Amino acid sequence: PTVAPRAQTPQRPRNNTAFRAAFRASFLGNMATAWARASPTKTAPSVRVSAADLAEFEFYTPSRSAGSVLVIDVDRPEAVLDIFDTIPPEIRPSWIVETRKGAQAGWMIDTVDLRSTARERPVAYARAIGAALREALAGDEAVDPLTPVRVRNPTYARAELRASATPPVYGLRELHQALKTANLWPSAMRFTGRSATKKAHRTIAAAIDTGNRNQTVFDVARHAAYAGEDFEAVAWETNDAAPEPLGTSEVRGIIRSIARYMANHRGHRSTIAMPSQMREALSEMGRRGGLANTAAQRAARALGPIASAAARKPRTDTKARTAQKMRAQGHSAAAIGQKLAASPATVYRWLRRHVRHQCRFSPVEHQVIRRTPHRSAGSPPWHPRSWPHPRHQTPAPRCARQLPSTGP
Repeated sequence: PTVAPRAQTPQRPRNNTAFRAAFRASFLGNMATAWARASPTKTAPSVRVSAADLAEFEFYTPSRSAGSVLVIDVDRPEAVLDIFDTIPPEIRPSWIVETRKGAQAGWMIDTVDLRSTARERPVAYARAIGAALREALAGDEAVDPLTPVRVRNPTYARAELRASATPPVYGLRELHQALKTANLWPSAMRFTGRSATKKAHRTIAAAIDTGNRNQTVFDVARHAAYAGEDFEAVAWETNDAAPEPLGTSEVRGIIRSIARYMANHRGHRSTIAMPSQMREALSEMGRRGGLANTAAQRAARALGPIASAAARKPRTDTKARTAQKMRAQGHSAAAIGQKLAASPATVYRWLRRHVRHQCRFSPVEHQVIRRTPHRSAGSPPWHPRSWPHPRHQTPAPRCARQLPSTGP
């Protein structure tokens, strides 16, 4: 039988000293950073080292502020041969480090800004190319090509390295076109690589109807804020491009809302989107949980909401008594809320509804007493859910023992 010849893999250079020095100079020259996080083993904690000392560590973490490499981890015995068989010769990896389970291939690329103030489109373009390379090689889905957590260091003195002394540095468009020509670009991935412009924002705003103006202005402005752009100017431009612009007060309200969100410590902190594999994994977990329909889930649904409320009430009463005691000891509502993991509004509600009254007869701790509504003849029976709101209910007497009336 005829067997198709496999692509010839490059041999390891014999002059390791001169070769590794030249390769290290090229690699560090493209790093665009003078420091890196590195570790001697895969499980050891990483430390911050200078670029000159990077060759002493077997593993390193690429920079989170400037992306200069795309790394694909292939865990197969014949990973090296598969890489050279699959990837076109014009975009061969800049280096390949052989491992016990396979190989790690790396492409040196033009530096992509990954800081919070960077443009969002180039980062997405680099991630799309990395995803296409990973899919073409059936690489490890857990390794993000642009920002991996920890990969093998090609400049390590004892690394099983396959590369040239002057590895090539690729542009993103060059990789994109070569993958499309070799039919390695995923058909479902349509990415032009062109950055979004103000004209595109105006086109989006002009296409909306009057009922979606507020939402469109908010969405366009918040995405500009996530990318570190001037979201206030974008909001005004988007509103002006709409067929019927919003009022000045409405646009200012949108800008204030976005500004508060960005200033919040829990707000948006990164322009890097969640990796697609993580999003799919979380989606699958949620889908399996919803379809499980275990016996415990069926039993809980059969009991209904009344049983759920009955189970929560003792815990609420306990927390309310604790809040009342802490309040009597002089603690503030904020301190009580932090201790009991409750908001200040919840703490104040507990203090209002669980009051300890003192009188000369006996101390009594009680809740608000609900009054049964009056029902006339022929009217349907009342239900506990039809009771009036607590704020309209009759408060409980101040003492458990009441003085007798002094009527005639």
